[in-house]
Amino acid sequence: METSSHQPTFVGADRPFFTTRESLDDLQSLSSVSFARGDLSIGRYRRDRPGLGVSTPNPIAPMVMAVVILRPRRRHVGWHDDRLVEVPALGAGALNCLDLREAWSMDLSEPFDSFHAFIPLTAFDEVTSEMKLSRIERLHCPIGVEHTDETMLNLARALNPVLARPEHATALFTDHVFLAMLTHLAGMYGRLDHRDRRACGAPKGRMLTPLQEHRVTTRLLDDLAGDTSLSELASLCGLSRNYFIRAFKQVTGMPPHRWLSMHRVKRAKELLRGTTLPIADIAVACGFADQSHLTRVFSKAFGVSPGSWRRQWKH
Repeated sequence: METSSHQPTFVGADRPFFTTRESLDDLQSLSSVSFARGDLSIGRYRRDRPGLGVSTPNPIAPMVMAVVILRPRRRHVGWHDDRLVEVPALGAGALNCLDLREAWSMDLSEPFDSFHAFIPLTAFDEVTSEMKLSRIERLHCPIGVEHTDETMLNLARALNPVLARPEHATALFTDHVFLAMLTHLAGMYGRLDHRDRRACGAPKGRMLTPLQEHRVTTRLLDDLAGDTSLSELASLCGLSRNYFIRAFKQVTGMPPHRWLSMHRVKRAKELLRGTTLPIADIAVACGFADQSHLTRVFSKAFGVSPGSWRRQWKH
């Protein structure tokens, strides 16, 4: 089957391969079309009614589908290249990784709620090339064994807000979480030894020069309303994205997406105090999707809504 840069969108974000949109009680999906070394798409799929039956086999593609169980499932069966597979009872946080170069189908007769990440195998190249290791050709997380992965469960939960409101997603945040997911999966299931796994996240002191820090922070502050990608910031420093995130956090005390959010909300505060602009206009000027997005972030930061803060300041 011929592949293209848009294939993961077809497999994952548009709709799951295993059923139709109409058969689900809730479908939330997102695709990162600018993600380095291959698109990556995610989805949360929920069905509250029994009786969906056996799923449609997946399109064959050089990808991994990492599935995090959000609602406990009873024992069931599946088929791997037409061979029967017994799947044990799975609790919340159980992880399975399916190689989509092979055909899979599952008995979905029982209700389910699960998070799916559709990951091109090429997406792992950034992790392994940084550590000067050979490419990861397969993740070793067999479907016939129950395995709970709290890290993947927490990353899936971190993506819940952007899945519910994709218009509120920023490239910096989604790329950060996607990269954390890739690094974790590579380290835990890519047959890297314990020294390689430690190298994935080991801090090394101040890793950004003052010039690099100035380039990045100036780029972000000069375009607060923009949606700068992690790749763009890393390239300003001549670093990989993984290394850049660690370096930036070492210097500023927070990852790039949180630093940017802090400065956006500070700028919003200045405009609330110093202008009569409508809050909706302030939200857009500071890089928020809309007024509700600003209100959510502002309220979390300061414990009060933008409108209430402006009224309190004036009086």
